[in-house]
Amino acid sequence: MSNSFNSEHFNTETSQFLRIPLNRIGAVIGVKGSVKEQIEEATKTQIMIDSDTGEVEIRPSTDLEDPVQLFNSRDIVKAIGRGFTIIQAIKLIDDDYFLEVIPLKPLVGDKPNHLRRVRSRLIGTKGRTRKMIEELTKVHLMISGSTVSIIGDYDHLSRAKDAVMDIIRGAQIESVLGKLEEERNQVRKEEESLWVSEGEATPEEATEEIADPFADYEEEE
Repeated sequence: MSNSFNSEHFNTETSQFLRIPLNRIGAVIGVKGSVKEQIEEATKTQIMIDSDTGEVEIRPSTDLEDPVQLFNSRDIVKAIGRGFTIIQAIKLIDDDYFLEVIPLKPLVGDKPNHLRRVRSRLIGTKGRTRKMIEELTKVHLMISGSTVSIIGDYDHLSRAKDAVMDIIRGAQIESVLGKLEEERNQVRKEEESLWVSEGEATPEEATEEIADPFADYEEEE
């Protein structure tokens, strides 16, 4: 039995719809349509964008085999609309990667000064807080408008989301970052213990054990 997906059976009810900010339409399309074409080729979909409203419709192309790619295409477009680059967003084609969008208004209210304060705390001086969360959790983090968006695999995304939510609720930023660092160190220790139990060298030991092929070489006179 063939597992191919017949896109001819699809209609507008099976298409994916979303809206992106007008100022991000150019980022989704790219120079001479390059970004849009890259997404379409990677996901076997067709992307239609209304430049007046920001409405986007994503349809299956005739050679689409996996309908999940429709949702991947939607999430990639959504991520770029939230401010991510195509290099970051295209990771969502991998089923192990997810996009999480956290709306701030339900959490802090819609007063501009409240939103500015929370965004400022999440970004930090010269972007330090955001960069530290990304480095410690191996995710991509974007604070744009009234949303916080995260791209990462399930475990790392969950850790990053917990950190973001703690900061939004008013936790001390250094305490949040300290907790993330402790968690990262604990994961490293567990990984090293696993390597030792299996008789494998840790990354540090493996580096030390690499022999210099020219160590005993003496140039002839």
